[in-house]
Amino acid sequence: MPAVPVSRTAIAWVLVVAIHLALVAYSVPLVTVFGDGPFGGPDYQTHYQHTHTLQGVLAEFGHAWAYDPDLLAGHPTGLIFDVDNKLHFGFTLLLHRVGVPLHVAFNLFTLLSSLVAPLSLWLAARLLGHDRPARLVAFALGALVWQFDPTTRFCWGGGMVSFATAAHVCAVIVAVMYRLVRAEKVGDGLALLVLLPLVLRTHAWSFVVLVVPLTGLYVARWRGLRGRTHAFVWAAAALGLVANLDWLAPALLHSGLIVPSARLGQATPAYILYDFLELLVDPLNTGFVVQRTFLRALAVAGAGLALWSWRRERDERAGVGLLTLAWLFGLTYFGALVPGLKATEPYRFAVPLTLWAAVIASPWLCSAWTRLRGLPQAARGVVAVLVVLLTVRMYQQVAPFLPMLTPGPAPTGHAATVLPAARMQGVSEETRAVASWLQSQPRTGRVLVQTHSLGEYLRWATDWPVLGGFPDRRMIFSDANLFYFPVDDERYTTGLADYLERYNVGYVVMTYPYMADIERRLDLLTSAGIVAGTHRVYRVKKTSGYFKSGSGAVTAGLNKIEVRDARPAAGTQAVVLRYHWMAELTCSPGCRVEREVVEGDSAGFVKIVGEPLPREFVVTLDYAAGG
Repeated sequence: MPAVPVSRTAIAWVLVVAIHLALVAYSVPLVTVFGDGPFGGPDYQTHYQHTHTLQGVLAEFGHAWAYDPDLLAGHPTGLIFDVDNKLHFGFTLLLHRVGVPLHVAFNLFTLLSSLVAPLSLWLAARLLGHDRPARLVAFALGALVWQFDPTTRFCWGGGMVSFATAAHVCAVIVAVMYRLVRAEKVGDGLALLVLLPLVLRTHAWSFVVLVVPLTGLYVARWRGLRGRTHAFVWAAAALGLVANLDWLAPALLHSGLIVPSARLGQATPAYILYDFLELLVDPLNTGFVVQRTFLRALAVAGAGLALWSWRRERDERAGVGLLTLAWLFGLTYFGALVPGLKATEPYRFAVPLTLWAAVIASPWLCSAWTRLRGLPQAARGVVAVLVVLLTVRMYQQVAPFLPMLTPGPAPTGHAATVLPAARMQGVSEETRAVASWLQSQPRTGRVLVQTHSLGEYLRWATDWPVLGGFPDRRMIFSDANLFYFPVDDERYTTGLADYLERYNVGYVVMTYPYMADIERRLDLLTSAGIVAGTHRVYRVKKTSGYFKSGSGAVTAGLNKIEVRDARPAAGTQAVVLRYHWMAELTCSPGCRVEREVVEGDSAGFVKIVGEPLPREFVVTLDYAAGG
């Protein structure tokens, strides 16, 4: 049989897919995915702590949240704060129920998202009507952006994988909506019915990404649409709401617990210049990662040129391309100026911005390559020189994530703190050492933890009550975490003794960079005799106990605080526990729960009153009691 010729496009596809798979295999190594624990990144620890806790809550109580007395002196885990983890949680739980270890199922979500990301961009390009070469370029750009754009890599590499996943799925949804309102095919309507609820459950802020593009596409054509198409659009919106009611309804009922916050991701228009110049100005806004934005600049510039070309040609793709690109660009660099958008940490929208720009830029990049081949010899020489010069920028783009490209020792000190991990890693040995040491210590009180990843790890990996974890939980219960407050807060200095007493702190775990204001307080603390890597542990000299007034013995667990040998405060029939109050907490037998106002704590503590106070009682969470 004669040999079948292989096209250049097929060869290019094989090469691009092979590079993509190799990059994923390197950045998300299977030995870590199937290792002995979840990924060790800071936000991964936060989300795994939620997953580990809530899988038990769902099984025991049948609800999506619970009162956890061992976190932040009583915290409603699963309520409000973890709205960015619902699909990841469901995915993990489903695999776990068929026999996959919980941590492996949790890790597999990141691997799957990394594999699918460039495919999402290819699909979006196909739905928009791009030709085959442009789809290949969209896939290739998707693979490169996923691995090497600093904000995208910071998101999924550090643990914000749900938002990064939603970002590439949102590109598909915009393209589906574009084709639905133009061709009105049943298949596109069904795709919208599935994908919109799915992405809204993946991350709450996907609504912000999609609301303007989808609304704009619908309003522009709604007069001429068939009734069936209207039904698809409104049914998808309704299903998106219904699919999230399990967490949205409790969140709305407890909106009074929310503390508005705008600490992170508050990039201003000046960051357009900073990003172009690749300057790391404030890592609280852009993430603790070197700003290598050549790919982003290439994608956005290519998208702009593509839109200009489409406008001249009256191509219908220009409208959806410009609307979505402008919206995401505005969110990224101007969102911090809008009060309602500040809470979304708007610089994160650089991720869907870059991915969408890659989809829009791909046809122009293809045509630019074709035009280059037709240039005169002298002009091609100039272009070749420019390509050589830009090679340096591309090397700087990829080098932080491929350290083998840079000879010499690994960076240390400050340089290491702004370089992302080249490969996903598990929990460090020094973190495990702190947990192991704590398990052998007497339970004199709670453990206060400076670094949030260690705090989250200790909460799920041990049975210690923790004051720490992610500092900005946007709820009033964060007052119990000393490291939630700015470094100039009086709690670190003159108010430290009151803080330690208020929350019955037994141990303090400090991590580099250390805080001298705390560590010099030898009147309150003494070295516990353990140094694990960058972690140092101190023992509080005098603990206060779990009773603010009265006395007794306490045992706590999810949705429950048990008290034995209770003795009321002198002259009363009441005790006050150093646990946060919630309206749903009830007491039995023969007692009731009241809120005790506590200076320095917005939630207040649990006050138990009886007539008379029983010697033994149980405080439990009644999901219906809070109204």
